[in-house]
Amino acid sequence: MTPGERADVVVDFAAFPPGTAVTMDNTLGAGSTAQVMLFRVTGRASDDSHIPAHLSHIEPLRRSQAIRTRDWQFRRAPTGDHPGWLVNDQPFDPARIDADVTLGDVEIWRFTSDLHHPVHAHLNPFQVLSRRGATPGPHDLGWKDTVDITPSETVEVLVRFTDYPGRYLLHCHNLEHEDMAMMATFHTR
Repeated sequence: MTPGERADVVVDFAAFPPGTAVTMDNTLGAGSTAQVMLFRVTGRASDDSHIPAHLSHIEPLRRSQAIRTRDWQFRRAPTGDHPGWLVNDQPFDPARIDADVTLGDVEIWRFTSDLHHPVHAHLNPFQVLSRRGATPGPHDLGWKDTVDITPSETVEVLVRFTDYPGRYLLHCHNLEHEDMAMMATFHTR
């Protein structure tokens, strides 16, 4: 998982005896970011819960529903240009609207990256359509609002705008990149 990604997780600690400490590690972290969370098994408890065979129904969006495709390029500014991070070769300008979107429309948003960028879109979740032109992996299934884009990768998502008119952001969820305004504004009507 990348910064901003969400997941529903069920963990069963029944195999661990009381007194066991279980640590969730960040395999990409170092120092203080290597360990994410510590669980302490304090005792046995009865549990009559069960995970249902079917958790939810997700309406699959289809490529044929999309009325347009938008390209979003996330990259570091070349030397001599605006310092920091760019979306579609532009620094963030809060007064600029980078995309006008109509409520009810389905669009394909194609994210391309120079480095590692977890891309987060405000307002509506999306479904991953393809990764590097191929079928997305199991970690891409379901509704998402953040998708991990690796270096030189292109990920296509299908998004349907259904909720509220207004101005929203699309941005990189790496804290340093977000703080340096690696974002764009889209407007829904």
